[in-house]
Amino acid sequence: MSKQTPLVSIAICTYNGEKYLAEQLESLLRQTYTPLEIVLVDDRSTDGTWQLANQYAIRFPQLRVLQNTENLGYQKNFEKALGLCLGTFVCPSDQDDIWEPSKVEKLVSQIGDNLLIYHDSLFVNKDGLSLGRYMSDEFTMISGSNPQAFLFFNCVSGHALMVRKSLLETTLPFPSLGVYDHYLAFMASTRGQIAYVPEPLVMHRRHEENATDVLGFRKPKSRYQITQTRMLRENEWFRLCAAASGHEASHLANSLWNAAKNRTHNLVNPAFGYLVWKHQRSLVQIPKKKSYHGFGFVFRQIWGLKAKSLFKFS
Repeated sequence: MSKQTPLVSIAICTYNGEKYLAEQLESLLRQTYTPLEIVLVDDRSTDGTWQLANQYAIRFPQLRVLQNTENLGYQKNFEKALGLCLGTFVCPSDQDDIWEPSKVEKLVSQIGDNLLIYHDSLFVNKDGLSLGRYMSDEFTMISGSNPQAFLFFNCVSGHALMVRKSLLETTLPFPSLGVYDHYLAFMASTRGQIAYVPEPLVMHRRHEENATDVLGFRKPKSRYQITQTRMLRENEWFRLCAAASGHEASHLANSLWNAAKNRTHNLVNPAFGYLVWKHQRSLVQIPKKKSYHGFGFVFRQIWGLKAKSLFKFS
């Protein structure tokens, strides 16, 4: 008797995604792997997204569709969708990408004993045409058990990952701040290992309506507002990582949090800058941009928000 293959779930979250949803659903339904379920949770779309999802659900029994009673937002909607999945392995999905037909099959075949696996992606424009850039051009892709690399940065995109349901069961609900894929990458690397597949298995569409802005397509807000938001999120992220486990990375996160928690209302934070300098090799592994490496990056960590406002970050 042949060994039964495990069920894989795809969790796709939608919000006003009518323009690209049909193309993405077609790519999910063309996956070569079976058995497969697709769980779509709509976050109270005001366009034709919900109607389109129902039209597909009538035709394809492997697709389950639900609509929230109120708008939950990006993070909480993915939390709900992932929690509804029944598969041994679970893949999040954006509403506007295009998956390679063999994506799920390749991830299942290579996940092994890892808690999480992810792959490279090709950036395409709103019309699905290649931008000639890959996710791996922007980030160093981390594998193994290396949680310190995720204390500042993340290279594991939600649209590119597959995670064991057993890890989701111990990480849900997600923190209110931060991004769920970053959280899953950190937790997986503290409890086990993550694997990377160096193939672009998704055409990742970039446009101004994206929830994330990897390529910087959006018009920036004031630098002061960006800096303040980043500091608040980083401080909360350090606190969450410190509480995650007894791993060495959690001890470093606790030190970073204690040194950084006053950054939003003081001038200088030499203790925080010193920690970043001391652990720079492990903390700054992911970004490839030169501005994130060397003394310049460390020097920027010393200044609090009050000092940065004096530098006219407005």
